[in-house]
Amino acid sequence: MIDMVAVNREVERGRAELAASSEGILSLKQRTRIWVAMDDPDDPEASYRHRTYLKIACVRHVQHYWDRTFPSNPGVEEMLALTQALIDRKADPKRAEKQAEDFFDDIMAHTDVTPDLEPAIRVADAASGTAMTACYRNPDYDIADGTEDDDELLPASLEPSYSCASAAAGGMNWQPAEELDIEARRAFWTWYLDEAIPWALTT
Repeated sequence: MIDMVAVNREVERGRAELAASSEGILSLKQRTRIWVAMDDPDDPEASYRHRTYLKIACVRHVQHYWDRTFPSNPGVEEMLALTQALIDRKADPKRAEKQAEDFFDDIMAHTDVTPDLEPAIRVADAASGTAMTACYRNPDYDIADGTEDDDELLPASLEPSYSCASAAAGGMNWQPAEELDIEARRAFWTWYLDEAIPWALTT
């Protein structure tokens, strides 16, 4: 059974951290504490689904950046469909992982990443990462190495919710605040705490 008292406590800590952050950042360290609280020790499969659906919700929330920039490319939608197939055990994990890797590698190989394309690229990264992590059926995939700072995962293994927040902000945590939309990043993380987590836990 999930300890909802612990979940709510960690979500409240997340809200306090976000409110205190002049840059609108919800740290990987605090998100990790929330994810740990979300785990059901008696049901690893449910924990996997909840964490995967949380990533799907994040990609959906910012998918419009991709759709607006690459309207004829269904890649992000295909990654989300692949993730659902993995959840439902209707896709081969090894083939799915290669498909997810190839999707993002192809985007990077054929796209000149300019600031105006950055949000769409981050959505693609999040969608690819969501599918790849879903291949392992391990609810603790994202916290196994104990990393506490999102930017320590650059350049190749960003956690999907961070990629989505970066899409909303137009850049990453390490970039100067004047280059970013700080309030959009704060709004994303507020939505994450207030809406995405409760939704994922009931899905």
